[in-house]
Amino acid sequence: MKDPAGAVAPAPPPGSGAGSPAPNGEAPTAPLPEHMSGLFSPTRARYLLLVAVLLLAGAFAGQIMHNVLLGSSWGAAMSRCLGEAPTAGTPAEFSDYLQNCTGPAEQRRALVSLAGASVVMALGVACLWVLPLRLLRRAGPMSVASAQWQEHAASVAAEMRVKRVPEVMWGSAWLNQPFTAGRPGRIRIVLPLGVRALPPAQADAILRHEVAHVAAGDVTLVWLTRGVWWALPPLLLVPAAGIVLQVWLQTRRNPLVPTFSHGFLWEYALRAGLLLAVAALVSQLVLRSREHEADLRSVRGRPTAGLEALLAGQPPRTRTWLQRGLANHPATESRLAVLRRAHLPLRVSLLDAAVIGLLSAMAMDAVTNMAETGFTGTPLIPYARLTGALVAGSLLAVGWGVAVWRGILADRAAAPLPRLALLVLGISMAAGLLVQLERTGTAARGSLFGWSLVGTVPLLTLGAGTLSVALARLWGWRRGGPHGSSWGWVAAVGANVALFVGALRIGQDGALFFAALGWSHVIDVIELSGLYSVSAASTALGLGGVALLALRSALRPDHAIGPPALPGQMPSLPGQMPALPGQMPALPGQEQRINLYAVTLGGVAAAAAVATRWAVEPPLARHNAVYSTQFDWWTAVCAGLVCLVVLLTLHGAGGLGDALYAAPLATILAAGPLWARHATSWHHPWGAAEHYAIGPLAQLALFLLVLAVPAALLPAYRIRQRRATLLGALLTAALTTAAVLALLHSGTGLLELT
Repeated sequence: MKDPAGAVAPAPPPGSGAGSPAPNGEAPTAPLPEHMSGLFSPTRARYLLLVAVLLLAGAFAGQIMHNVLLGSSWGAAMSRCLGEAPTAGTPAEFSDYLQNCTGPAEQRRALVSLAGASVVMALGVACLWVLPLRLLRRAGPMSVASAQWQEHAASVAAEMRVKRVPEVMWGSAWLNQPFTAGRPGRIRIVLPLGVRALPPAQADAILRHEVAHVAAGDVTLVWLTRGVWWALPPLLLVPAAGIVLQVWLQTRRNPLVPTFSHGFLWEYALRAGLLLAVAALVSQLVLRSREHEADLRSVRGRPTAGLEALLAGQPPRTRTWLQRGLANHPATESRLAVLRRAHLPLRVSLLDAAVIGLLSAMAMDAVTNMAETGFTGTPLIPYARLTGALVAGSLLAVGWGVAVWRGILADRAAAPLPRLALLVLGISMAAGLLVQLERTGTAARGSLFGWSLVGTVPLLTLGAGTLSVALARLWGWRRGGPHGSSWGWVAAVGANVALFVGALRIGQDGALFFAALGWSHVIDVIELSGLYSVSAASTALGLGGVALLALRSALRPDHAIGPPALPGQMPSLPGQMPALPGQMPALPGQEQRINLYAVTLGGVAAAAAVATRWAVEPPLARHNAVYSTQFDWWTAVCAGLVCLVVLLTLHGAGGLGDALYAAPLATILAAGPLWARHATSWHHPWGAAEHYAIGPLAQLALFLLVLAVPAALLPAYRIRQRRATLLGALLTAALTTAAVLALLHSGTGLLELT
C-alpha cells in the first residue's frame, strides 16, 4: 500500500528555508534554555498550582462528607468531653484534657479530609493514562508515516535532546489538528493528512512544534488539565447528593424542597463553584503557556519564517471576550507576538497574581485548620499555623516569586515594578481569606483571628512580593549568578520561600494579637509579632539568608546575566548593567562603588547608634539589666531602620534591593558591640549573643515588610555618586542619632507591654 504521506518530505533541503541553521549574525528569537527549565518554566510552575487546586478541592469535599456521615458522632464526642471535663485545676490542665479527649474524633475528621484529597488526586493521575488512549482511539484509523518523516522526527528529537523518539502517525480524514499523545516510552505525533499539502517550511514547523512538546515533558502532564473536569465535578457533587439522600431517609418525602431551602446547599455551591473557577483559570494558564513554550523551543536558534507563515496563514476569527477567555490555545496574534518578543510569556500576569493570591489564601486557612484538627492531642499542635504558612508560602514562592524572577531576568532586570499585579495579589489574598472553606455548613463565622487576619496577611504578603521583586532585580541587574544553574535555581526558590513564609507567620501572629488586644494596642502588637515573637528565631534566620543572598548578588564580580540581545538591541558590555527606564547607563565598575556605598551607610548607621547608646544611659536602665538589654535591642533595630529609610529617601524604590543587605548589616554591626560591652557580666554569653542577633533582626523583618509596600509606590531614581555618598552618610548619622536619643528618652513606652 502506498504510504499516505506520498513523496512530500517534511523538511526542506539542507541549507534552505526554515530547516537550515540561523545565518551568522542573526540572533535567535527564543530565550536561553534556562528560562524554560524546571520551575523557571511558566508551565511547570502552573502545574504545581493545578495540583494544589485538586488537593484543596478534594480535602474540602472530604470535610463536607465527614460532616454528612459522621457529624453526629463527632458532635457527641465533643459534648461528652466537655461534660466530663474536670472543673478544678488550671486552664492549662483543662486544655490538655480537652485536647486528649477530643483528639481521636478530631484526627478522624482530618483523615477523612485527607482521604478526599487522595481520591481526587488519584482520579486526576488516572486521567493521565486513560484520556490519551481515548483520544488516540477517537482519532480514527491511523497509519504510520513514511521512513522519511520518521528520520526527520528523529533528527529534530536529537536536536532537542529527546531520548525516546516519538512515532509519527497520520490521522483519519476528519482530523484537522495535529496532536501528541501516548504514554511515557511510546509517544505518538498524530498529523492531519492536510499537512502533506503544506509548504515544506510550514510542515517542518508543525513537526518541530509537536516534538517541542515532547522535549518539554508535558505530553502526559497536560492531561491533568482535562482530568480536572473528570475528577472535580463528580467528587464535589458527592456531598450534595449525600445531603439529599440524608434528607430523604429522614423525612421519606421529596428531598429537593427542604434541601434547596436550606442555606447550606447554597453555601456549598458557591464555594465549590469558586474552586472550579480557580481550577479552570489555572488550566487555561497551563494550556496557553505550554503552546508558547513549544513555539519558542521549536524555533530556538533557527529562523521563525516557517512558523510565522503557518500562523499568519490561518483564517481570521472573530471571537467574543467569553470565547477568548475559554479558548485552550492562545490567539494567533499572541503567538506571533511571543515569537518576536520571547520574554513576554515569562512575565507575571494579572491573572497569575489573582489566581495565586486566591489559592494561597484559601490553602493557608484550610491547611491551618486541618493541621489544628489533625494535631489535636499530639505534641505537634503548636506547629499547626506554621504548617499552613509553609504550604501557602511555598505556593506564593512558586506562583509569584519564581514568576517574577524569570520575568525580570528575561528582561535583563530592567522591567518596571509590577505595581498593578502586586495590588491584584493583595486583593485576591484578602478575598481568599474570606472564603473559609472549613466553615461551610457550620454555625461558626470567622476564625480565631477574626477580621484582623484580612488586615495583616495581605499587607505583609504585598511587602514580601515587593521584596522578592527587589531581590530579583538585584540578582539579575547587579552581577548575580546564572539563574539557570543549580545555585541560581535553589537561591530563587529558597529566598522566596523565606520571604513569603516569614511574612505569613508574622501576619498570623499580628492577627492573633490584634484579635486579643484590639487595634488600639498597635505598639504592643508590633513588638509581640517581631522582637518577642515565638517565631523570632526562624524570622531572623530567613532575613539573614535573604540578606546574604542580596549581598552576594551585589558584590559578586561576575558578568551581567540575561538573554542575548534581540535584533535591534545593543548588547550589554561585560560588567555593564542595563539602565533602568529614565536612567543613564552605568559604566563598568560603577556598580561596585554603589554597592560599597550602601554597605558604608550600614556601617555609619551602626556606628552612630552604638556611639549614642554608649554616651547616654537612661536612669531607667542604670540599675535594671532587663531594661538595659531591651534598650540595646531597640538601638540595633533603629540602626537598620534608619538605613532602610535613608536608602528609600535617596533612591526611591531602587534603594529597596540595597536595603535588603545594608539594613540587616547595620543591625548586626550595632548589636555586636552592644553585646560585647556586657560580655564579661553574662552568665551565658553565647545565649545572650543569640538573643541580641535574633530579636532585632526579627523586628527589622517586620519593618522591612511593612515599609516595602509604600516603597513600591515610589519611582526609582538615582543621584550622583559623590553627592549620594556625602548626603547619605550625613543623613544616616543624623537620623540614627535622633532615633536612638528618642528611644532612650521614651521611658517604658517600648519596653513594657500594656
